[in-house]
Amino acid sequence: METNHNTPETLNDMVFEGRNKAYGAYALRKMYPKHLTLASFYAVGLFVFLFTFPALVSKVTGKAELPIPIVKPNLGTIKITDVKLAELKLPQEPAVAPPPPAGPTVQHTTYKVVEQTNQSQEDIPTQEDLKQATASLATSEGNGEAVANELPVEGGVEGGLGTTPDVPAAEKPEIFLSVEKMPEFEGGMPALMKFVSKNLRYPPAAQRSGIEGTVVISFVVSPTGDITDLAILKGLGYGTEEEVMRVVKKMPRWKPGYQNGNAVPVRFTMPIRLEVQ
Repeated sequence: METNHNTPETLNDMVFEGRNKAYGAYALRKMYPKHLTLASFYAVGLFVFLFTFPALVSKVTGKAELPIPIVKPNLGTIKITDVKLAELKLPQEPAVAPPPPAGPTVQHTTYKVVEQTNQSQEDIPTQEDLKQATASLATSEGNGEAVANELPVEGGVEGGLGTTPDVPAAEKPEIFLSVEKMPEFEGGMPALMKFVSKNLRYPPAAQRSGIEGTVVISFVVSPTGDITDLAILKGLGYGTEEEVMRVVKKMPRWKPGYQNGNAVPVRFTMPIRLEVQ
């Protein structure tokens, strides 16, 4: 048998030589290239159809895009109410008039000549008296007895331990309610609302009991921007006060407030609304 290797039917003829070629396996092998071409065409056509189908649908219906449903967990709604504080008028310091300048003072000294009369003469001690005398601040006779002169004690009681001047205690810095430049959360009020909404978790006990309302918290923004002196002014119970205080303590540093160009502590009052959906 002469084999022609240049024809694609050679391998199939060699495999099925002497066999029944009417059997399905020979027909499947012979039709394989055609089936492969059709399958590739169908796959490419299906891919193009699926890729262009959304554009065709939007063009036909006139909608730019299909609506996407958004599912939100039922964890409660948190609302932050911006409270405008009344402006605090600072008392004006009374103006103090400077003292008038002192005029030149001329002092005249008058010397008076007094004639000396009846001058008392004091006996001058001899060398023998000086040998028997004792050193003292006063003149005494040389009889061996010493005379003590008492010196006055200035500024206190004789024999005392002295006095120590009082040292004034350090005064606490004044906490302002309103200043020229109020403290600010980094990013402003929208960033503050986003921070509280992201970090606050509705207490399970309050959620089960359906507790809703407003928690009011007060805190001080220090000159360095730290949050200090937290206090709950109004609470709802069921763990709501603790949760609000936890979130406020977690806040990053604020931009401090300024008064007369100096950073000063400022007290803030912030209400937080809690609602269960």
